[in-house]
Formats: sequence, C-alpha cells, structure tokens
Amino acid sequence: MSTNGRYRSLLLGCGDRAAPHARVYPEIADMELEAVCEREAERREHFMGAFGIGAGYEDYEAALSEVKPDVVHIVTQPTRRVWEVECAAAAGVRAVILEKPIALRPSELARLSEIHAVSGMEIITNAQRRYFPEARDGVLADIVQNRLGRLYCIRCSTKGNQMGMGPHLMDWLMLLLGEARPESVWAMAYGVSDEGYQATHLAPEHVFAQYWFPEGLRVLFDTDPDALGTPEDVQGFNLHYDFLGTRGRLYLTQNGDYWYQSHDCPDPQVHASSDTNQDVGQRDLTAAVARWLDDGTPHQNRFEVGRAVVEALFAAQQSAYEGRRVDLPHTFTDQQWEALRQRL
Repeated sequence: MSTNGRYRSLLLGCGDRAAPHARVYPEIADMELEAVCEREAERREHFMGAFGIGAGYEDYEAALSEVKPDVVHIVTQPTRRVWEVECAAAAGVRAVILEKPIALRPSELARLSEIHAVSGMEIITNAQRRYFPEARDGVLADIVQNRLGRLYCIRCSTKGNQMGMGPHLMDWLMLLLGEARPESVWAMAYGVSDEGYQATHLAPEHVFAQYWFPEGLRVLFDTDPDALGTPEDVQGFNLHYDFLGTRGRLYLTQNGDYWYQSHDCPDPQVHASSDTNQDVGQRDLTAAVARWLDDGTPHQNRFEVGRAVVEALFAAQQSAYEGRRVDLPHTFTDQQWEALRQRL
C-alpha cells in the first residue's frame, strides 16, 4: 500500500482501450493511478496530459521497479500476455487487471495458471460487463434462475470472432447461470482473418458451437461477424441472449432493453438496460480490486472465473479441429491450435 493510504496502480499500454481504465480513477477513493508505461513517447505524453498522470516510462521492468505498484493494468495487445504477467509477479505486484482475451493459446493459459498458483498474485480479467448494475446486483440472474422454470435451451450470439467478443459472451452466460460451466461441446468453424482487430485476437473467424451444461441444458453459441445479432447492434460489439425455460423466456441484449415473460406474468416485463455507459462497469470492477486487497472479498473477475471462460472457448476449437463432441476439461494443444489455423 502507498504511504498516503491508497493502493498504487501502474497502467501498461496507452492505446485505445487504456482510456476507460484511466478515466474512472477520480471516482475511486482507495486507489491512485501513479504512472503509465508506453513505448511510443508521443502517445505516452499525450495520455499523461489527458489524464493528469505524473510519471511515464518507456521500460516496463523499470516502471515496476520504481513505482512498486500494488495493481497493474495490462492493456497491451493479447498476442502477448505471459511475459507481462511474469514481470508483475516477480516485482511483487498483488493484482493485475488483464484485458481479454487473457490467452490465445492453451500453453499461455497453462502458464498463467502456474504464475497464479505460485505467486498468489490475482489475475483479473477485465470483463467489465459483470459490474454493469443489473448483472452486479443479481437482477438478471434472479430472472434466469428463479422465474423461467427449468431452462432447456439458450441461444446467444455476438458479431465478432471467437476471441474478440466470445470471452464476454461466455463470461456473462456463466454469470447468469450461477457460474455453471459447460460439460461438453460440439463445434464447427471456418475462416481466419489477420487484418485489423482480428490480427491481434487470433481465433477462428466463424464459430458455431453447441454446449451442454449441467442437467442437460443446451446452449447454442454463435461468435461470428455474420451472426444474427440484434436490431440494436450497430457496431458489432454486442451480446444477445434468448433464455428458454419451462415457465418463461428472457430476451436480453447488452446495449438495448431486455424483457421477460413467465407463466405468472400476463404481459412481458420490459426493462431498460443500464449498461450503455460502460465506465460504470469499469469503475466498479477496478474498485472491487481494492476491496479484495483490503479484506479478501472475492472479485467477480478472479482468475478461476476467467480461466473457465477461456477453457470453454478452447474446447470449442478442439471440437472443430477433431470433428467430434469434446468433453471438458479440454485437452487442446498448441500444436492442434496451429494446425487448426492452417486448415481454416
């Protein structure tokens, strides 16, 4: 902890995704964004001026040594994750907030698991949607788990490749199902793209999977730039869910209203979504790190949760590679990952 009673934070990477991380700090009482690290001097200086940050570094290891942060935001491209986390753990950092996806290859996730187990440093996935008010306060989970009867089918989709928006899609699904995890998956995939956003979110471009969750619940999981999406989906960064149960249905979109109707509701119950301002989720996700540091209150985005999300996505890739239904935990390897990309 810093001498002024606040937890010290360092932000690594000043690209497009860094601004939401920095913007919320004035609203967080127990944490201070002390410094940033960015290789490009012009971008670093501009970012420091925009957010009133006093210290900037080009070298990450030097920044860790001099700032001695409690928390590090890793907001670099997902093509590199392990080295950044290893350096933080070696420097005694207590928690890293890691932009999704936290791993692109099975070996990367395995190495993060080792670092987490040995160092005790928490590795938090920056899946800020868990801290949108209706998700954080359990409103949606209550509808899913208590008002729809026995769930028998869920359809969910997002317009993006599997490692682009797929982690958010699976993360919210697990949250609303009470952290239930899939038991098996059968998936098909085609196409890869190495242009733009997809060049740093390496994954099959088009994936359609059927997951089996406990008690026979089937989930149709569509991550695809051509996914059906929703009427409100104008940019492609949306999540859409249909929950079907024996006593009702929930229609949910990330950036639009949601509604449900159960047997005891003569008319659909329509609610406005509160998640259009994503800074609220980012603020509360970051502030929850201080609570974990204070008293051990489990973070909703703790490593065991983020790891389960990526494992489910890797299992779908393994199924597409092997052409069969795959049970979890998966046994997907880096060699199979490379062979799948070549095939697609």
